[in-house]
Amino acid sequence: MKRSPHYLTTGHVAKACEVSLVTVKKWIRLEKLRAFRTPGRHYRVNVEEFQRFRIEYGFPAEHEAPPGILVVDDEPEMVALVSDALRGIRPAPKLEAAFDGYEGMLKVGTFRPHLLVLDLRMPGLDGFEVCRRIKADPATGGTKILAITAYPENSARERALQSGADAFLAKPFTLKALKAEVRRLLKSSVR
Repeated sequence: MKRSPHYLTTGHVAKACEVSLVTVKKWIRLEKLRAFRTPGRHYRVNVEEFQRFRIEYGFPAEHEAPPGILVVDDEPEMVALVSDALRGIRPAPKLEAAFDGYEGMLKVGTFRPHLLVLDLRMPGLDGFEVCRRIKADPATGGTKILAITAYPENSARERALQSGADAFLAKPFTLKALKAEVRRLLKSSVR
């Protein structure tokens, strides 16, 4: 049976959202996603309804590339923690990591992330200087920067924002706060 161009199967919705069929059917039962049943008892979702749902819950259009996020921190454990937390956000980002400021600058040039989660205190090239350089370059100036640090004394927040950071979190931070800031910054990211 050929699918009508105006309606989507639950399988198509699951594939587009990168979730299971069980999850799609749960959304329908909870009335988050409106659908109707065919005479054969299969669900169908109107294309316009799917677009409304996709926008409301932050799922990208199928042709949209996932947002790129670069995590830069000299502590591998922090890079792993932040990266693991960000894998669960929607739209699912493409993640890269760097372990010092120099490597971070190189990856910004090649990876072109939408967002940089940047530790401020690193040996060599610190996060303040990375912020200044990224924002000063017209090719990378639109990259959003979330500055993080375990040393919030001495006006680190103000210095980070003056250096070009778009947001700031002091360590330790909750994963909920991290995800909220990342979502907010990605929404304001213009590409």
